[in-house]
Amino acid sequence: MGSRLARLAGLCCLAVALACGGDPLSPEEQVRNVIATMEQAAERGDVSEFKAVISESYQDERGFDKRDLAAYVTFHVMRHTHRRFFARVRSVEIRESGRAEVVVVAAISGRDVSSIEELVGLHGDVYKIDLDLDDEGDGDWRVVWAQWRRTAPTDLL
Repeated sequence: MGSRLARLAGLCCLAVALACGGDPLSPEEQVRNVIATMEQAAERGDVSEFKAVISESYQDERGFDKRDLAAYVTFHVMRHTHRRFFARVRSVEIRESGRAEVVVVAAISGRDVSSIEELVGLHGDVYKIDLDLDDEGDGDWRVVWAQWRRTAPTDLL
């Protein structure tokens, strides 16, 4: 619950900053917001919101396109009706070409856990995810490629 409140507070601060005409977000901040959107959508099981940040040109090493990825995510949402999702952005590298390379460590648990440390103790499903995002116009970043593989639960810490 505490992490949800922290995220909500962060989103409120972001909304206030944008409403007050503050400095525009940097490309890295925009990309991190996309990752946060994906994390929140996964936690809620909101496949539509998840799909909204996936590019129509998405393709990955498994041969998935956007539709295949949405079906894969839908399967996992239906399989894990009670889930907790945690993600840690390990790196964001913005390229001059309007591409971002991102490394995320993410975990999902079917149990009601309140912290990453608790999840690590339960040995939940943990993945290292490499993502490429493209700026599809005016800071509208979308995922165009992804690769994921299991990793050690301690990689979340």
